[in-house]
Amino acid sequence: MYRVIEVAKMLGVSKVTVYKKINKNKKLLKNHIQTRSNITYIDDVGIEIIKNTIEVTSTYSSTDPSDIGIIQKEVIDNLNETILFLSDQVSKKKMQIEKKDEILDSYKTIIKSNRGKIQYLESKISE
Repeated sequence: MYRVIEVAKMLGVSKVTVYKKINKNKKLLKNHIQTRSNITYIDDVGIEIIKNTIEVTSTYSSTDPSDIGIIQKEVIDNLNETILFLSDQVSKKKMQIEKKDEILDSYKTIIKSNRGKIQYLESKISE
């Protein structure tokens, strides 16, 4: 099992690309991915699936305006995919922060309650 960053290095792509491929191929990768402690692990079969879905970009040497338009469209599509992925990640982080804030508030309440109990017990002991 390999972490996403290790898979990205093996395949010569970014982590974002690997995560995008995971999201696009959830059904195929379902049994080949595990998440533990917010770290995603991929087995060898999963790596092969991701490798097969990565498009090889060829170098364009043509100066034909239609080729440039195609390249620009591919770049824009890739950037839009990245934006969607990052927006999803931001949403998840916001939910995690909200949950953290709720937990902190409950801890504050518990601490206040315990302070009162401690003061009460200390006053009983000193009597």
